[in-house]
Amino acid sequence: MSDKRIFLQTKSKPFAPISQLLTQRLLLAYSIALILIGFFASPPQALWQGSLAILNAPSNLISDYFAIGNLGSAFLNSGLLTLISILLAKKQGTIISGPMIAAFFTISGFSFFGKNLFNSIPIPLGVYLYSYIQQRPSTQYSLVALFGSAASPVISYLAFGLGLPLPLGIALGYGVGVLIGLTLPPLAAQFLQFHQGFSLYNIGFATGIITMFFTSFLRLFDMEVYSNKQLTTEYHYYLTAFLLILCFSFFLIGYFLNHRSLKGLRDLFKTSGKLMTDYVTIFSLGVTMMNMAMMGLLMLVFIFLLQGELSGPLLGAVLTVIGFSAFGNHWKNSLPVMIGVVLATKVGLTSDISTFSLLLTAIFGTSLAPISGYYGPIAGVLAGIVHAALVTNITYLHGGLNLYNNGFSSGFVAAAMVPLLDEYQQIRRRRKND
Repeated sequence: MSDKRIFLQTKSKPFAPISQLLTQRLLLAYSIALILIGFFASPPQALWQGSLAILNAPSNLISDYFAIGNLGSAFLNSGLLTLISILLAKKQGTIISGPMIAAFFTISGFSFFGKNLFNSIPIPLGVYLYSYIQQRPSTQYSLVALFGSAASPVISYLAFGLGLPLPLGIALGYGVGVLIGLTLPPLAAQFLQFHQGFSLYNIGFATGIITMFFTSFLRLFDMEVYSNKQLTTEYHYYLTAFLLILCFSFFLIGYFLNHRSLKGLRDLFKTSGKLMTDYVTIFSLGVTMMNMAMMGLLMLVFIFLLQGELSGPLLGAVLTVIGFSAFGNHWKNSLPVMIGVVLATKVGLTSDISTFSLLLTAIFGTSLAPISGYYGPIAGVLAGIVHAALVTNITYLHGGLNLYNNGFSSGFVAAAMVPLLDEYQQIRRRRKND
């Protein structure tokens, strides 16, 4: 059954409208839970010192806020950013459906390794300035504003990473951040056509292009962006417990919202996930939450099978996938891509084969899930192999200043593979008809 048929069948049935109030309350409860964990996980002095360290960090990849700060400050940072994002969307009157849920969880996840209260302000300001110039409602650009903070490390790196006087660094960082926000909306719309919706992290590709140009100009003036790898697995068991509680809670809430039924999941698993596949609108919040929980548990099982340990980036990756399970991901279209990444690593196609890099690439590689959902699992495995080969070599282009590095890579993979897969399908159809 195609996505279109499922959508039409679902829309033709009478159903209760999505409760925006309920969705908002669940999201607010999630962000408040993060804040409370932050307050209880570390004593006040350590929490303050850790928070200051996070705010002052250059934050380019890979900056694990558990290593830079501590357990409490990382959770507090994530909770505050998520809460502010939700309240801003509520004030604007933005409808919270699948894409917005994906955006909130992406912000929450990346707030454990790159986004903070200091560097996440200028880019959304630039996006909303663009909407003002265009005289269009700001709600039209809410997704771009939320996802656009992928380039947040640019602000932190200019402020704290180049050794500039602090006032000059902050002013320069914020000025460049607003400029990035101004350019993102038209670029994001254009690049959606580039990969035809087969990469879920579309704005990650757009910010990758912007940060690639930015990094090139820095290097032109002999200002190199130095790689960063601050990582800790000290809190592995705490983070495991957090994800397990979160996933089981989501599944139970979704199950009861769906009238104690698994109905709808089977049809959801038949969708390709190609942009824009909004599971909340097509199915229901209950079905979507069950899918989010199942994907979170799948990621945890995958990490444990490969004997990985959770850190800030891996926690962020799992939360991002949980969010995009409201907007394209499910186990059936995601697993082949992950298998492809593992196969690529095992046969030596990648230069960095550490368990951490493998896990991060495989989990974020589910951005290419629509290829698997649309063209079949074999195509998904091939996409995973190509993605694994490309992503390890693409970070240099933006110097780690684009947090959605896998989104940048998957945009190229989708743009290259989709025309070839279409051509292959046409050849098969012609031969079948002859």
